[in-house]
Amino acid sequence: MKKFLFLLCWLLSVSCIRDVELELPPVPSRLVLNSSVSPDEDVTAFLSKSWFILDTITDDGIRNGTIRVFVNDRLQGTMQPMENERYTGQYVLPGCRVVSGDCLRLEAAAPGFDPIEAETVIPDPVEVLSVDTVRFFKFSSLGYEYPSLRLYIRLRDEPDKRNYYRLMVEKVVEYKKGDSVAVASSMSHADIPLSVSLNLVYEDPVFRTTATNPIVDQLNGKTCRGTFTDDMFDGNEYTVCSSFYPVENSYADDSVMTTVHYDVRLLAVSEAYYHYLTVVQNFSISLGDAYLDGLVEPSATYTNVKNGFGIVAGSQVYHRRFTMPGGE
Repeated sequence: MKKFLFLLCWLLSVSCIRDVELELPPVPSRLVLNSSVSPDEDVTAFLSKSWFILDTITDDGIRNGTIRVFVNDRLQGTMQPMENERYTGQYVLPGCRVVSGDCLRLEAAAPGFDPIEAETVIPDPVEVLSVDTVRFFKFSSLGYEYPSLRLYIRLRDEPDKRNYYRLMVEKVVEYKKGDSVAVASSMSHADIPLSVSLNLVYEDPVFRTTATNPIVDQLNGKTCRGTFTDDMFDGNEYTVCSSFYPVENSYADDSVMTTVHYDVRLLAVSEAYYHYLTVVQNFSISLGDAYLDGLVEPSATYTNVKNGFGIVAGSQVYHRRFTMPGGE
C-alpha cells in the first residue's frame, strides 16, 4: 500500500511538470531620453536605447546622438556630449538655463533610430514658511530603540492650479583624518561610493494618496520617492510631516573628525515628474526588510517621450541642511 501511494504521488508530481516553449520575437530598439531640469543647473540629458529582454547589455548609452534644445519654441542650441569614464550618453548645453514657467522641449535623433521629442514646463518654486524638527526615540517590534528626528515643513500652496511636490532627505557624513577626507551618503551617487543607512518614513496623509499598491511601504530612505499633490490643501498653508532614523551626532577626537549632515529637499515638480515617480513607487513591495520588487505583476512605466521612452521633467528645489552638533 505504501509503495502504491509513493508511486501515485510520484506520478502526480511528474504530471504537473511540462516544458513550455516561449516565442519572443525581437522588438526593435527605440531611443530613450531622460532629463531632469531645474533653474539651478545647465540643461542636461541622458540618451540611450531600449533593449530586448533577452539581450545582454553592457552599455546602452548613445554616443553619436543629437539633442536640440528649445525654450518657449526658440532654439537654444545643440547639446554637447559630456566626458564620463563610467557612462556614455550624457549631454549638456553649457550656459543654457531655464526659469519658472518656461516650456522646455528636447528633440533627439541618432543613426538607425526614429527621432523622438519631449517637453515639460518648469514649475514655480516652493514657498516654505518654516522647518521644525523634534527628536524622539522610535521603538521597533523587537524592543530596539532608534534615535529619530521628526520633520515639520510648513508651506504655502499656490492657488488656482494643481501643484506637485516631492520630499527628500539625504544623510551625508564627512570623515576627516589628517588631510584625508571621505564622504558617505544615504542616497546613490555616481561620485560617492560610500553609503550610510537612513530610513525615511512618509507619515503624512498626503503621501497615502499616491500609493495605489496597499502593500507599499513608505520606508524609502535610498530612493526618497515621496511625492504628493496639493489635493488636500489646495491654495492654503499646510504642514507636511515625516520622520527619519537613525539620527547621529557629529563626533571628533584627537585623530578623527566625523561631521553628520541631514539635507532636506522639498521640490516643486512638473506633472510628468510626479506621474513617473508615482508609477515607480507602486512597483515596490516590502515584507519586513525584504524588498520583493521582482514579484510585482508586469506593468508599463510612465513616459512623456513621443515615439520613444523616458521622462523629461522639471523641478524647483528648496534646500535646508541640518549639521548635527558634537556628541558621543
